[in-house]
Amino acid sequence: MVSSSGAIADELELADYLRIMRRRWLWILVPAVAVCALAAALTATRSPSWTTSAQVSVGGSAAQEAINGSASGAASVRELSNEVDLAASDQVRQGVVDRLGFEPDVDIAAAESSDAILFTATAPTAEMAAAAANTWAEVYVETKRQDAIDSIDGAVEAFQADLADFRAERIKIRQPIDDLEDQLAGDLPDEERSVLEGQLARLQNDLEPDLNVVDAKVEAVAASIAELQLSSRLAAAGAARVVQVAAPPQSPANASLERNLLLGLVIGLILGAAVALLVENLDRTIKGPDDVAALGLPLLGGIPEPGRPLEDGELALATLRHPRSPVAEAYQKVRTAVEFALLGREINSLLITSPDQGEGKSTSAANLAWAMSAVDHRVALIDVDFRRPRIHRIFECPLQPGLSDYLRSGVPLDQLAVRVGTPGSRNLVVIPTGALPPNPGEFVASPAFAAVIRDLEQQADLVILDAPPVGPVSDPVSLGRIVDAVIVVARSGRTTRDQLRDTVDSLRQVGADVIGVCLVGVASSEYGSYYGSDGDGDGDPTRGRSGSLATGRQTIDLTSPPAPSGATLLSSRRHPHPSPDGR
Repeated sequence: MVSSSGAIADELELADYLRIMRRRWLWILVPAVAVCALAAALTATRSPSWTTSAQVSVGGSAAQEAINGSASGAASVRELSNEVDLAASDQVRQGVVDRLGFEPDVDIAAAESSDAILFTATAPTAEMAAAAANTWAEVYVETKRQDAIDSIDGAVEAFQADLADFRAERIKIRQPIDDLEDQLAGDLPDEERSVLEGQLARLQNDLEPDLNVVDAKVEAVAASIAELQLSSRLAAAGAARVVQVAAPPQSPANASLERNLLLGLVIGLILGAAVALLVENLDRTIKGPDDVAALGLPLLGGIPEPGRPLEDGELALATLRHPRSPVAEAYQKVRTAVEFALLGREINSLLITSPDQGEGKSTSAANLAWAMSAVDHRVALIDVDFRRPRIHRIFECPLQPGLSDYLRSGVPLDQLAVRVGTPGSRNLVVIPTGALPPNPGEFVASPAFAAVIRDLEQQADLVILDAPPVGPVSDPVSLGRIVDAVIVVARSGRTTRDQLRDTVDSLRQVGADVIGVCLVGVASSEYGSYYGSDGDGDGDPTRGRSGSLATGRQTIDLTSPPAPSGATLLSSRRHPHPSPDGR
């Protein structure tokens, strides 16, 4: 449901969405077709490309494993990230360029759920793609191997320098012992030898801990050097290896035309649906009964668009010329709704107006007047639109004399009235505007005008006034004060919610009794009514079988019949049939 504020309410159900999509189908179709066309154009103009991948298994740094004494295990996320950075480094890239002569398009990423790196190459041919992926993987493996060897060699050199320092330190610590031993090696008196041997024993005892520490360091560094030298030989055999060689792909990576069209259709439909919902949310026009109900206004009925093209005159009198058409059936439902709304109320005059021009008020007034007269209501249809009169055109009668002539020159009402129908069933009289007054607003607001409406109410069961729209002029507001009830005609897809609300508010402010809204131009899906077939049979019991309703031009008989016994409806003036050639 759409709220009165114009926003789509949160409680939209599936049926509401389907109704919106059905109403806004063009907004869905255009993006879908546009995206499909774009997908087809891109597919046709884009050169084919080929994609293939090589995979390299990576391990930990050989130098680090040798130093830490760890075994090769699963690489961590951080280690894999470092390896990806190394594979994408300028050093590896330059090596690839040196081999191929150009820099290929290669995407480098860590493989999922494995300690490996994927090298995915895209190229204009399958062979170039395979060569690019394999070359990049090989250069990375060689670079990683050489970096491992260089790192181990650097560590060996550092350990060898430490070993030399430790050996020099040991020599320095042992120097006093070596000096005493050199003295004892010569010819010495027994007493002096005994003293030196005692000093040597004490010195050896004092320096033994320091010597042991230095000897342990020397042994540890020597063992590390041996392990690093072994790791260097292992690194030379390969710290990383290619586990999947890129093969030339069998088909291009570009999606096929069928796949692109299908994808474009899905994306286009999603985009179109979003656009349709946006347009629906921004569209403030009345589209169906729900919009009228959201404004708190009673809906008297919805008039569908004709099932087939109708001429202007045919549509304006569909209830008379095509009584079994959907339009005529709809107006008959409006008549029933009006009778129900007026049930138990003393209503003699009914004003028909609209928020703006071109919304179907004159057509609705003419059809409603005929529909009311067809069920034995004596109806007087008065054209009070003194700015753009139209009723005389609908019924093909002269504009003058009319109501203004009665008020200005006293022409009798029975000479102004045009009786419509066939002999014996003419309960409808039409009174045109007459000569247009210079100031219509003051004219309809005058006491004399109100008096003539009261006089007509005494002579007919129902007086229907076709008034100008409320939006442009103030005439309907003045007329709303002197009539018993008002019907507002709105057009689906044209009248906005604000216009309809403002029109009703303006009429109610002067005390007018707005009994409901007649919505014109609704789609049959928006107004779930059953309508009969559009035939030319005798669907309306009041339709005569004589030549008064001729085919082709559909001339209306305006001749003056004998007045019914006891009737108070105005006698009609004579309006002869036009000749077949229209003169």
